[in-house]
Amino acid sequence: MTQDELLQKALETADLIAGNGLLNPEQSDKFISYLQDMSVMAKDARQIPMKAKKREINKIGVGQRASVPAVEGQDPAIRQKPNFSEVELDTVERMTPFEITYDVFEDNIVGENLEDEIIQLFATQIATDHEELYIMGDKTATDTYLKLLDGWRKIAKTQGHLYNHAGGGVSTDVLGVLLDALPEKYLRDYTDLRFYVSPKFEHAYKRLLGQRPTPAGDKFLLSEEQATYAGIPIVRVPVIPSNLSEIIGGIDYNKLTFVILTPMKNLITGIHRSMTLERDKNIFARVRQYAFTTRIACAFEEPDAVSIGEQISVAA
Repeated sequence: MTQDELLQKALETADLIAGNGLLNPEQSDKFISYLQDMSVMAKDARQIPMKAKKREINKIGVGQRASVPAVEGQDPAIRQKPNFSEVELDTVERMTPFEITYDVFEDNIVGENLEDEIIQLFATQIATDHEELYIMGDKTATDTYLKLLDGWRKIAKTQGHLYNHAGGGVSTDVLGVLLDALPEKYLRDYTDLRFYVSPKFEHAYKRLLGQRPTPAGDKFLLSEEQATYAGIPIVRVPVIPSNLSEIIGGIDYNKLTFVILTPMKNLITGIHRSMTLERDKNIFARVRQYAFTTRIACAFEEPDAVSIGEQISVAA
């Protein structure tokens, strides 16, 4: 199904406008699915539907050996209990404001259908904006949008297992360090693990693999074959930047990126179902004005189950 077909299932512009801009539950569910399908890292996440601005997710685990030797007729006198804890999702409100001038409608050959096309474009951008906030959000940032919440990168750096590569280049060693940093209890299911990387990291890693004089090396230079490390997929995430700047050891680096390793099921996103697409007119400025509003949140179920490599240079 094409991107336009997906969005057509999610949004009928005429219906939204007729409903005063408030998406009904069915429209919200479809649009939430669309936002997820248009993402990369967020698509892997467990999505939590939210009817309130905050929601607590219960976690139940054991975390230690629960078995003991069995001796007939003897009570082992040991009882293990499950551990109960909670993850809180606290949504923040974000808006996508845009406008279309009267002249655009009058001069365009598709006429009123242009409204649908432009709303589709902005809906696709909303999916990218959501994922950017999930990954790059930082309450200490100077960017007013990114400071709305602490995203996966910030949480990984402060609560997960942090490795600083000190300006070193892309190598298999980086991925090996991140894998070694994860506690062994999270390594039982390799099929759920993912390395999330920037496009330039992936490209540099594939070039590294392509230097091997074997057919296995050639495939990474001649095809879109997904690269792996220790059988774990390397997932290209377009919104992970490769132009981060930092002074390391007195040297100014400006082509830095990061890599996140975690099980897919450890990623959590929350979207409040109350969404609005509101339209108004400014008759003096001769424009139609639109505002798409959503409330979102993100978290790791277990911050201990994530490792992050920072200060990785992708400079050639």
